[in-house]
Amino acid sequence: MGSVFSGEFTNGSLIKSFNGFVNKLKCDEKAVNRIVVVALAMMCMGLLALMGGAVLLGGSTERALKSGTFTQLDVQILDSKNLKIEHQGGDPIKLGESAIIYLEYNGIEYEISPDPPVVLEVANNMKLSLPEEIELKEGNSAVILIKNERKNKIIYRKELLSPASG
Repeated sequence: MGSVFSGEFTNGSLIKSFNGFVNKLKCDEKAVNRIVVVALAMMCMGLLALMGGAVLLGGSTERALKSGTFTQLDVQILDSKNLKIEHQGGDPIKLGESAIIYLEYNGIEYEISPDPPVVLEVANNMKLSLPEEIELKEGNSAVILIKNERKNKIIYRKELLSPASG
């Protein structure tokens, strides 16, 4: 038996058959099917998206609650020259100091914060006069923006539509 093995080994037929077997494995079979790779990649991307969304939404909500940045306001047009700002919930807000009020009208942004600054508490409201050059006429629209300048964050944004008289 040893002579047969040594005879094949010296002829190189055993090495040739082994190399043929290895080459056949390399050429004929793939380690992982492409469909499986694509499916696994899509599942991983979906999981990453879910985790990222949970971190962003959950984390920001938690931070907002801790920092007291939830402030519910409502702004309405009283007449062509006046707005009403109502504080509906959250921490008091210092309008004109930490929170600046802007009105965008006809492509121009006006700062309309009260002077002197006013602290607006929950369940209170205030009347805010518009600059002399602004008059909200029937059908006009404007955007009101209340921004925390120190944190560079928008507290409130709303498009105001002047009511049509009818």
